[in-house]
Amino acid sequence: MRWFPWRLIFVTLIITGCTNMCGVKRAAMTPEQVVEAYLNVALNMKEVGERDKLLDYTTGNLRHAIESASVDTIRTAYIDRRYQILNYSVVERRDRTPRETEIAFQLTYNDLGVENKPLQDAPKVTTENTVAVVKSGGEWMIRDVMGNKTSIDFPVSEESRITAKPGPGIDEPQAPTIEESTAP
Repeated sequence: MRWFPWRLIFVTLIITGCTNMCGVKRAAMTPEQVVEAYLNVALNMKEVGERDKLLDYTTGNLRHAIESASVDTIRTAYIDRRYQILNYSVVERRDRTPRETEIAFQLTYNDLGVENKPLQDAPKVTTENTVAVVKSGGEWMIRDVMGNKTSIDFPVSEESRITAKPGPGIDEPQAPTIEESTAP
């Protein structure tokens, strides 16, 4: 029992040290990590007060747009909508200067909407965006959204689906003979 306090202290130090060392601090984040962190906040917001978390990753035009957006706009754009993320990937990184880079990323998700649609009824949205990321005060910040390409695949209802029906002779085990086809 004499070693118990030392073991407890040792385990506490390891957990604390790993938490500090394993987690990426804001100043050490790469531009790609900043974009991913921003999207994580934006797509998982539960209340308007989380707007401040978005502001932690933005500067310039994007920051101004978020700051000047009304509570209703923030609620409609971020909180009332539900998403199921299917895929996120960085498509390209273009370093413009040591303090400025462009990140092109692709995000695919099911838009469950305000009414929280079932998955089979939700449109699948694929968007490719390019954002300008700049180093400001020692941290990478998203300055602007520069390009956006979006495609939306709407689910087709069962009544609207077109199915091919095989023609005569395809389902039959043998092809029709000439006598059968010329018989009156």
